[in-house]
Amino acid sequence: MAVEQFPGEPISQTGRADDDPYAGTGLPALGFRNYWYPVMAAWRLGRKPKAVKVLGEDIVVFRDKGKLYALAERCPHRGARLSQGKCLYPGSGTISCPYHGWTFSGETGACVAKLMEGPEASAAREIAVKSYPVRELRGAVWVFVGDIEAPRLEDEVPEVLSATEDWHGFATWRTYRCNWRIMKDNLCHDMHAPFVHRNSPELMFQPVFPFASRLAAFPLEDDSGIGYVSKDGVPSADYPGLGTFPPKQETWYRFLKPTGRGKEIKAEDRAVVRYGVKYRQSSLMPGATFIGRPSGDYFVLRWVTPIDADSNFYYSWSLFRRQGWWRTLKQRLFWVCWLSWAHDWLFSDQDKRILEKVIPGKELHSRTDAGMIAWRRYAADHARRRAEGDAKPAETLRPPAAE
Repeated sequence: MAVEQFPGEPISQTGRADDDPYAGTGLPALGFRNYWYPVMAAWRLGRKPKAVKVLGEDIVVFRDKGKLYALAERCPHRGARLSQGKCLYPGSGTISCPYHGWTFSGETGACVAKLMEGPEASAAREIAVKSYPVRELRGAVWVFVGDIEAPRLEDEVPEVLSATEDWHGFATWRTYRCNWRIMKDNLCHDMHAPFVHRNSPELMFQPVFPFASRLAAFPLEDDSGIGYVSKDGVPSADYPGLGTFPPKQETWYRFLKPTGRGKEIKAEDRAVVRYGVKYRQSSLMPGATFIGRPSGDYFVLRWVTPIDADSNFYYSWSLFRRQGWWRTLKQRLFWVCWLSWAHDWLFSDQDKRILEKVIPGKELHSRTDAGMIAWRRYAADHARRRAEGDAKPAETLRPPAAE
């Protein structure tokens, strides 16, 4: 298994005439097809159908007698939105268009009736809308967008998400007004946290995370993504002509001891010995980030769902190992009273403020971008193709040589 050590000098410019930083990367603007994506919180889907957009495709999601269905949003008759329609016949698994009552099977997408033309009106076999595989898992509605048979959802997500009997957790979600690639790049262990988040509520009283680290990326054994390892970071440094970072005016109030956040997982840690988790942070296909602790008892899973070229849906789970009712109660209180707003809202808002204002263009990559570059290479080489299995393995994750 290859190990990639990244250089410390600037790597390269994209050199693209159209100034698209993703030109030639193989990362599609609308995301990778043939994967499951979380599209909404399950509790938000009540008796009325809901419209969602995933990978640029307009989809209506609805329930009938507790069963989930997902169809293409546009009625082929006159283009009305099926999400404005209703399940007029409970138990039939159908939805009727709000315009002329064309009624479609949620299971197959076939038109089974044209209500305004009478029961004798024929519904030709070719009249249908696309039907999407849809599931509910860990409080989210998931839709499979692709051209191949949908794999089992539980096989596509980390065990901490699917093993509900062993794990409990909480979720938040937000819409970001930027392309999904910008959002995912931000989650690729790109070392922005010691700078952007150093004065967030949960970190401002602690020493600044080590920065100026060197990063390595390793393909995961199950071929689902890459894991990151960083080393040789420093908590402060002197910059000639400027002074120290963090600046002195930001150090006097950092009186707390480090909590261990950001600590790399070692071979002797319980996360490895008992649970086989080797990396503190991993990038997973098709656009997820998995972050854990050396104890192996807490993980964060962040899933980026492309909406269209200009926005994405960000779903984040905080997951705790079940260790008795008392600890579960404390973890719930901890999340409600602290994590939900200090991290899931305010911490994430510091990223949101920057990412939504990014100006796409030529990029000068440097040492902090090693994890991002490794992800781009891996994702492009391992993405599922149309009507195929996985693509050929990547030859290497190494970025271009320094110029």
